[in-house]
Amino acid sequence: MTKAGMITFHNAENYGAALQTYGLMQTLQNMGCNAQVIDYRNRGVFLRNMIKSLFYFFTLQNPFKNHRAYKTFQAQYQNLTPQTYRSFSEFIENADQFDVLFFGSDQIWNPDLSNGFDPFYFGEFPTKAKKVAYAASFGRDQITNEERVTLNQLLENFDAISIREESMLPAIDHPAECVVDPCMLLSAEEWTRVASKEVSESNFILVYQLHPQKEILQTAITLAKQHQKKILLISPYPVLTNRKAIYKLGRITPNEFLAYYQQADHVVSDSFHGTVFSIIFSKQFHTVLPSVKTGRLTSLLRKLNLTDRIVIQNRITPEPIDYAHINPLVAAEIKTSLDYIRRNLP
Repeated sequence: MTKAGMITFHNAENYGAALQTYGLMQTLQNMGCNAQVIDYRNRGVFLRNMIKSLFYFFTLQNPFKNHRAYKTFQAQYQNLTPQTYRSFSEFIENADQFDVLFFGSDQIWNPDLSNGFDPFYFGEFPTKAKKVAYAASFGRDQITNEERVTLNQLLENFDAISIREESMLPAIDHPAECVVDPCMLLSAEEWTRVASKEVSESNFILVYQLHPQKEILQTAITLAKQHQKKILLISPYPVLTNRKAIYKLGRITPNEFLAYYQQADHVVSDSFHGTVFSIIFSKQFHTVLPSVKTGRLTSLLRKLNLTDRIVIQNRITPEPIDYAHINPLVAAEIKTSLDYIRRNLP
């Protein structure tokens, strides 16, 4: 049995990071691998978790509930290594126990998130294991010339490279291809098995908000009035207006997150993974682009002929999505991505 290690943002306390880790791990297990998540603790990820906790505390939300939710998910759904690592030097003596190491997905190559370019996320350590980048992301739409030079030097460590955004391909001087986020590698049925069984809602529009922009709630309110539905909100921000029209769900678990997506009639989100799970569950949805880091969203929607779902200047596309036309495009992207993984297993 092939022993596969995964190096990613598994402990970042957000739904996308937690679920993409599970998505790739489960995919590798479905292929017959013994998949294990390397419990590496990057300083930048730790600091972002701390800042998020402080924000929840000062906005009268419960940071401890949020932290417990992710720790519980990690314990139950992420097969972590027994040892925790805080530098690649600590990992070197154990690296050879793996046949292959997958780096990604998520923004592991974003120096803004990982306290600079972290050599651990680029495999800059000796090992006999094959080093494969899967759907790794730089996170930004543009990089400087200096960053590009450093990035390509670090990419020399890999035996195979795939990224999440097509917009990054021109910046890479090595053979590379574009694959889907790991969340898309699992079917809606597989995600339903992970979803909480304690959530029971109906007749609602789900809003998953990551960025402080008014347009996302305005879009949801307009749709709610048109279709006579209530609004359930997943957001780190307090709701200061329209409290009677919007019900904030609080710090729900990743399993509950999946359940609300499964049961929603319509989704409005400014999140990449928020859009991804809308597509996985074949939901009617609209996407409000954030002011920055739009490349991964627009790249995905362009591939699937879904750019009309982007809300521009409060204009909302009224036509429903015909998934009979979309699902074959999704299936083709998934097949390409699974083929990439299979080709690079030892």
